[in-house]
Amino acid sequence: MGYTVNWDDLPEVEILPNNFRKSVAGLKTGVNHIRIVHPMQTPRHHHDDAEQTVLMLRGHMFVHIEDTRHEVGPGEICIIPVGTPHSFESIEGEVELIEIFAPMRVQNLVGFVGKVF
Repeated sequence: MGYTVNWDDLPEVEILPNNFRKSVAGLKTGVNHIRIVHPMQTPRHHHDDAEQTVLMLRGHMFVHIEDTRHEVGPGEICIIPVGTPHSFESIEGEVELIEIFAPMRVQNLVGFVGKVF
């Protein structure tokens, strides 16, 4: 049984227009590699089942958490508590980030049939 994987070996899925995801999961944690191409905006939503951490790698975007808009870029980290309303909005170009959910969300895995958020 392997414990390592390379992002290049995983399928990329367009989950919303211009929002692409590669996902891996353990028993308790899910990790997503997200690539966003401008223009892109997610609907305002929340996750009642997991805390979300966003680690910015490349590019800049707006993260709306509750009623505050944050501009984030490479090296910045956002923690979004369980049940907190949020959305993401591109500014320009392309954005790359790592997204971690704890506990893991089966909805993020390839093959899940149901609602994305």
